[in-house]
Amino acid sequence: PLPLRYDQPMSVSRLLAATVTLGSLVVFSGCARAKVTTEIKPDGSWVRTVALTGQEKKEGMQMTPSLDEIFKFPTGAEWKSKQSKKAEDLTNTLERTMAAGASLKGDVTILAGEAKTVQFSNEATVTRQGPRRFEYKETLRWSGDKPKDFAMSKPEDMAEIKAALPAPLNTDANAKALMERSASLLIPVMFGPGDPLLSLGLMHPDLAERRATQRIGAVMMKVMEEQFGDKLKPAQRQQVVLKLIETGFSSAKPSQPDPSAGPPSKSSGLVPLMFILKFPGKVVSTNGQIDELTGEVYWALFPEAAVLKEVILTAICEVGGN
Repeated sequence: PLPLRYDQPMSVSRLLAATVTLGSLVVFSGCARAKVTTEIKPDGSWVRTVALTGQEKKEGMQMTPSLDEIFKFPTGAEWKSKQSKKAEDLTNTLERTMAAGASLKGDVTILAGEAKTVQFSNEATVTRQGPRRFEYKETLRWSGDKPKDFAMSKPEDMAEIKAALPAPLNTDANAKALMERSASLLIPVMFGPGDPLLSLGLMHPDLAERRATQRIGAVMMKVMEEQFGDKLKPAQRQQVVLKLIETGFSSAKPSQPDPSAGPPSKSSGLVPLMFILKFPGKVVSTNGQIDELTGEVYWALFPEAAVLKEVILTAICEVGGN
């Protein structure tokens, strides 16, 4: 994978390349994933169902972390739990009923390293906004070290940005500012919420490149308009963005990890998260996506979406309505 870190300005082209190359890291997650469902009842109480899926712990050397090495399971008498297995996937499903206005912390907790320190956790609340109106709010926090496999600006990164900019705008100051402006906007595109572009990287690189042109291209056009204004005409901005995307994907070299080498570390890898909200009524407002068939709201993302700042999922609904 690319030697990228979040704690420094991000090279646009290297981030684009990461869309493809970092897809290979999914292998190291052992297909671990979390599906969290919150169902609000007419009286404001809510049922929380957390399904954690991963590999069963085996004797001897194991290529990927087991389920209990990735997640810290919710505990307590309030939780009902069951376990199921399908092929190589082991799923622990935990369910709990919460009172209206109650909050719940850490039922999705992801661990990091052999020390099993907390890397990512959550907090959920359902509060009453009116006689039949309730607000669901889920706050996602990254508390671990910032990933070392993402985003360090190197001289060659700066050179790529400068080469894409026309004279006299191709200065170090402009290149650095462009990276800093784009970082906070590109991370949600890569990791969600929404449809994380990263998830396409390994399975369909050509589609990932096309989506990058659509989504990252639009973000970068906005960034350059804000930074350069009339100094760059729309056609010139378009050429710069296309060049950055082309450079990023041409430098990407996706490859399958070498099984004989073993995992690079006992890390959780890339863990897909899905949060679903159910309720007997209608959506008033939300920053999630609405499934028109079921009426449910959902958010898909990776934990790394919360590295730079907290991610807040929210929805206001009216229960008992049509």
